[in-house]
Amino acid sequence: ADTFQGNTNSQYQAKVVEKIIDLATGDRGIVVGTLYKDQTMKPSVLDEFAQEFDGLDENDKENKEKGQENRGANEKQFENFCGPTDKLILEDESGRMTLCDLDESVVNSLVTGVVLAVQGTLNNDGEFSVDKENGICFPATPLQPQRELKSPSSSKFVLLVSGLEVGSSTGNPMRFQLLTDYLTGHIGLGSIKHQNLQKDIVRVIVAGNSITKQTLPTQDASAPVDKDAQKKLVAPLKQLDISLAELASAIPVDLMAGASDPVTTTLPQQPIHDCLFPHASRCESTFKKVTNPHEFTTGDAEVTFLGHSGQPIEDLLKYTKGKSPIELMEDTLKWRHVAPTAPDTLPCFPFTEFDPFILDKAQPHVYFCGNQNDFVSKLTKIDTPNGPVETRIVLVPKFSETGLVVLVDINSPTLECSTLSFDA
Repeated sequence: ADTFQGNTNSQYQAKVVEKIIDLATGDRGIVVGTLYKDQTMKPSVLDEFAQEFDGLDENDKENKEKGQENRGANEKQFENFCGPTDKLILEDESGRMTLCDLDESVVNSLVTGVVLAVQGTLNNDGEFSVDKENGICFPATPLQPQRELKSPSSSKFVLLVSGLEVGSSTGNPMRFQLLTDYLTGHIGLGSIKHQNLQKDIVRVIVAGNSITKQTLPTQDASAPVDKDAQKKLVAPLKQLDISLAELASAIPVDLMAGASDPVTTTLPQQPIHDCLFPHASRCESTFKKVTNPHEFTTGDAEVTFLGHSGQPIEDLLKYTKGKSPIELMEDTLKWRHVAPTAPDTLPCFPFTEFDPFILDKAQPHVYFCGNQNDFVSKLTKIDTPNGPVETRIVLVPKFSETGLVVLVDINSPTLECSTLSFDA
């Protein structure tokens, strides 16, 4: 508990209880544990399994199909699973207890998987009454590496782009071609200022969903796919390969996987295989296929970037209420966990020795999230005993829908962001 924010004698008078099971009725204390959010509206895999095998005979087949259609329609209506009966439960290796006397806004803002400390009293009903003031405490912010600041005249940029969705029937394919031609120096863009920006871009990060989601021409997955259908399925991938090869010949490119890309959906997503990019993979020194989430350090100032392709924030939006994506990004920094809802509602690999999503080493300088509806940027500041820690949070919009890319000035004192628009 000593590692938690604000844990000073003036704020936290109660004793630290090592295990939940050690609490007795009427005891006052500070308990550290992991949250579980009990939500009646949350989809249940067991319920879906039971509905599939509900024992209906052939005569009821038509009614069953209608019921499945109704359930599907209802699930689409529920984009958020928060409700008035939601409860927060704190658990550790010894037991669990329900947290009570919390404001509805607090319950709506927290999710399963968050590690925190609570201060309060165990009541006669076996529930833990959390103090109104200083009742909840989150882990302390980790240290942040110092970076050497350059003069404003020596601006260098990292370009963030996501949601290329090559092969999409609704997007404009010329946008990606314009972006490629601009970064390779074949065309200018608008004013002299924008034309000069190209030479100052030192790295390109493609944050997931580079390929549009592919669907088989038949619903039967076991049925053979004819050659014409196969060519149609692989055409977007070939187009992406050629464009990335052209990009990587001029500038370093990091390719992250996303929800619609040809990799497993479980986090952390592994790099897309080399065999899918025969042309781009020849640029061994400049074309990197990386994991999602992705962390790297770049520039003379040694700016640390950390980001993902958007799945953790998309999942958090379903189980919180009244929070915007930029606020949830800020919350995950406060919680020191990139994807707290994994593996409860967000699929991830079964790690037993450690959690790869915990921010335990250092606070990133730039924290980005791909495949968002709009571009948003915020410089968040957290006060620590060692001084303030600042992180630039960036929401990267879907390129296929907006035509926008984000430029982060890694030599700026506040890591200023701007956008470039590519619209044919």
